[in-house]
Amino acid sequence: MTSLWLVIFLLKRIPVSSKSFIPSDPGTRKFKGEPGCRVYLIRHGEVANAHLICMNGHYDVELSKKGEQQMQEVAEALNPLPLKAVYSSDLTRTFTGARLIAEKHNLEPVAFPELRELSFGKWEGMSIKELTEKFPGEMEKRIKNTELFRADEGETFDELAARVVPRYKAIIEQHPNDVIAIMSHGGVNRTILSHLLGIPTVHLFRFAQEYAAINVIQYYPDQVVVELMNGSCRDIGPRPS
Repeated sequence: MTSLWLVIFLLKRIPVSSKSFIPSDPGTRKFKGEPGCRVYLIRHGEVANAHLICMNGHYDVELSKKGEQQMQEVAEALNPLPLKAVYSSDLTRTFTGARLIAEKHNLEPVAFPELRELSFGKWEGMSIKELTEKFPGEMEKRIKNTELFRADEGETFDELAARVVPRYKAIIEQHPNDVIAIMSHGGVNRTILSHLLGIPTVHLFRFAQEYAAINVIQYYPDQVVVELMNGSCRDIGPRPS
């Protein structure tokens, strides 16, 4: 029962459409030991078919001109940081931004297929309009049972977590004291954040993740702190000391 009330308490503190979320003030809250790994978890920029509202899971869509500009701005914002590594999924829309960030630090981005967005199976690349015509009633089923719903030949969110979380943990283990960037997808970022905050998969969409959203995760010896959620370039600050 205690854990249930903790989840309810956390959910009440998360604004559904907030631009940023800072659960603790690093200036007033002290943590045990020196800060360790610092992660800049970023969503890719706007995609070329954004105006159609498409199911871009594993579908390899490119960024729009606006999306490319967003990634340029993110790369500039992260330029002063002492990044030691840049990771992304192996899809074009994430790797494009990862490459722009990495170039400014003389790094090569490392791509992992495990960081791909949720697979939509036979829905891949379809617009919402096409989807409702070819698969009537299916979108309504997904909305009612988001956690367990699987598009034909696609994945559930629990299956997404089963491949994303182990890869994320492996990345963190390689960088106990480094500053790193991970360029990924809305569903992947929500999965990582829900894992870190101990919030069930069913509540994934309580986390806003706009195009080019920046999340900042700071590790300490005794815990992990989500310092920023769904932020922008102007929210980037120095590493805590």
